[in-house]
Amino acid sequence: MEKLEPEQIHILRLIKRDADDEGWTPVSDALYNVLPSVMPEALVIFEQTENGARARLTQEGSNFLSALKWL
Repeated sequence: MEKLEPEQIHILRLIKRDADDEGWTPVSDALYNVLPSVMPEALVIFEQTENGARARLTQEGSNFLSALKWL
């Protein structure tokens, strides 16, 4: 895995911040068309729904954000 850019880390934080009780965050169709290609699959899951799209951190993504507090 390559080093993450600050923009990618910011996106991970936004996904975590806006997540519902199940960990899903709504994503606009415009972002859904771009984000999956720039975000590591190991850290975040994107899926299309009937109401648009959504994203959720993987366990590794959650662990990564937790570890950032210590760095």
